[in-house]
Amino acid sequence: LNHILQAPHRVYFYQIVICTQGVGTHLIDFVESAYDEETLLLVSKGQVHQFQVNPANQGFLILFTSEFLYENATEINLSHSLRVFEQALFSPAIRPLPDQQQSLKTLCQMMYHEYHAPPDKLSTEVLRHLLRLILLQIERAQQINPSSQQAAPYYQEFVAFRRLVERDLGRSRNVQYYARQLAISAKKLNELARQVVNKTAKNFIDEQVVLEAQRLLAQGDMPIKEIAYHLGFSEPTNLGKFFKKHTHMTPLAFRQQFHPSD
Repeated sequence: LNHILQAPHRVYFYQIVICTQGVGTHLIDFVESAYDEETLLLVSKGQVHQFQVNPANQGFLILFTSEFLYENATEINLSHSLRVFEQALFSPAIRPLPDQQQSLKTLCQMMYHEYHAPPDKLSTEVLRHLLRLILLQIERAQQINPSSQQAAPYYQEFVAFRRLVERDLGRSRNVQYYARQLAISAKKLNELARQVVNKTAKNFIDEQVVLEAQRLLAQGDMPIKEIAYHLGFSEPTNLGKFFKKHTHMTPLAFRQQFHPSD
């Protein structure tokens, strides 16, 4: 794991980290998780993460895109396979049961050997199926959590809402807007959000806007004024007020935690 960047960086693929030796901390979307040889870490596409690198640590790192996972998948099949990465539903740090850990390590070893073997016409398909098995084993480990069982009946509707917020958060922060897009009432949308994440739809939308602002600020390459316009604020000062209300610090102060010279 010692080649992973130690500075906060955004990923544009999915990432699975299975630690087999060592301990450390991992920051995912500004929430710190401790890990050891019994921990599995998940980083979703679009998240910002930062590793505390220990050269003595060992493990498996799997990077992949949704295009690789399913070449000809329907949207429903694809979202089901990637549900383990739903950060609003599941913790990014998982501690599988001992038999699940062993199954995951065995599958990772098989994937490692297949990846490094001389390629043939079946190599890509074998890797794809091994990845699907790993994701299924991770989903099995997540089902230990009672809250994931409670959220299951609302999963597809909530994912549609979350993806819509992700796509349109620069266009609107209004609950009615998202309810109309989903062809449901604002009341139903609030009920859905409460069942899955135990917060109102408005709170969830605002949290996603704050999180996207944090991600862009931590990257450090976009001026704060541009971030404000990108997120749908008419003036940078409006972003400043909104951000400080939710984080108790200014956008500049947040950025300087990661880029002190700014």
